[in-house]
Amino acid sequence: MCALLLALSIPLTENANYNEPAAAAQQRLFSTAEAPEAMADSFSDIVAVETLDSSPTSFTFRPDALVNYPFVQTVMLTDPFGYRTAPVEQFHDAQDFAAAAGTQVQAIADGEVLEAGFANDGCGFGLKLEHNIDDKNVTSRYCHMQMGSHTLKVGDDVKMGDPVGRVGNTGMSFGPHLHLALVLDKKPIDPMPFLAKYSRMDRTRTNH
Repeated sequence: MCALLLALSIPLTENANYNEPAAAAQQRLFSTAEAPEAMADSFSDIVAVETLDSSPTSFTFRPDALVNYPFVQTVMLTDPFGYRTAPVEQFHDAQDFAAAAGTQVQAIADGEVLEAGFANDGCGFGLKLEHNIDDKNVTSRYCHMQMGSHTLKVGDDVKMGDPVGRVGNTGMSFGPHLHLALVLDKKPIDPMPFLAKYSRMDRTRTNH
């Protein structure tokens, strides 16, 4: 009887999380940035790039592409960009990739290192790069990577496809995965439409 009463006293939200499939449960993480007030009024303003194929289920690394996905191989997508209610109601500013621990992460485009190492805002061991893509100022942030999985420093230059770390579980994370956040002109955007569009463009066609 005591055991039954104890079980009934546990919040339903905790039971729901406990019973979720492991791959999904471990990918539910807190955002590395809160949604600005202006975005709460107009969520559509956040999605800066539109494409018919905004959430591809597979992709191929192309050496000649202007922008590539953060992995050479296709990996499962989990928590997407946008508002969510679990584990708390908040704005998730990135796309999560459920790659296995230790999987090599690559730079999505040519750029310069803005931040490197461990961050205390929930990102854990990560990296932030600044890019000029199609005459647009873009930053890409790679969070929750394995400690010490890169030796990059602020000011270093990287090329598209360069290794920038390995998938880990550092910071505010509930399982190994990559949290990829993109910011365009100081506004967070959905990474998937952006990657889908610019991965089709060749490097020789666009100034970057």
